[in-house]
Amino acid sequence: MVNTVVKKMYILDGGELELDASVMVSLNRPGQRIRIPVQYFLVETTKGFVLIDTGNDPDVIDDAEGTWGIPLAQAATPIMEKHNHPLEQLKLVGLEPSDIKMVVYTHLHHDHCGGARFFPDALHVVQKNEYRWVSAPDRFTTFPYMKSDYNHPNFNWQLAEGDWCILPGVHLISTPGHTPGHQSVALWDVPDIGSVILTGDAVNCRDNIAMDTPGGITSDATSGVMSMHRLTALAKVMDANLLVSHDLDFFNSMPKAPDPLTRLTDEQKAFWKHGIETVYQGISDPGNLI
Repeated sequence: MVNTVVKKMYILDGGELELDASVMVSLNRPGQRIRIPVQYFLVETTKGFVLIDTGNDPDVIDDAEGTWGIPLAQAATPIMEKHNHPLEQLKLVGLEPSDIKMVVYTHLHHDHCGGARFFPDALHVVQKNEYRWVSAPDRFTTFPYMKSDYNHPNFNWQLAEGDWCILPGVHLISTPGHTPGHQSVALWDVPDIGSVILTGDAVNCRDNIAMDTPGGITSDATSGVMSMHRLTALAKVMDANLLVSHDLDFFNSMPKAPDPLTRLTDEQKAFWKHGIETVYQGISDPGNLI
């Protein structure tokens, strides 16, 4: 068992986005509009409360086009109500913004760091590659970034460099591909849950693993596939719960705040176990290799 500071974990509901299906799985069902969840996570630890991502800027509730601009608001149309505001989600578990001691970002896209400004006193943790990338990204990758979300120079930023056990039982995992500085987050041996890997957009949905295909938004598709393989292998080794970021049916099967996450069923784990077989086919069992 890992010596962990994690006590409980909650899934927070940030509403939905409506967008082209090929954004979730590259070249899959282009032209078909689907809805995806915007979720983020609250982790209760013995050191205080930690947020992992912060969802959309809640200003889009009243004026998406004015907040994001017309191109982004039409490409990724937010479906968000007052109760999806990050501060309203925290109230479900009796918390105020000042209770959040740390915010960890999987990456700095609009649907993952839009609520950052509500936590000015927290420690903000992101990969150095991501923080550096947003200062001058390649033009084709700029669309999902909103400078107003992350450009808070007075924040207390902590820049991670690759894998890092940032707290006992809380491990940052470098998973580049979706963005150069994307990271996933592992929570080891959480009471009543077991180990949990929050993939971020390294795995958008279960179909990414089933089809062995990354999402349609990547800075490096090959790295994205390798990161996906890394997470499924790690989940197998640790018998972890793998939580993907934008799979509506999977999201709907999970408890939401104010109820904490509970141990996943074998059925909920089956998709990543099947992913190992997809990649390695007949030799997914090492005992059959030699």
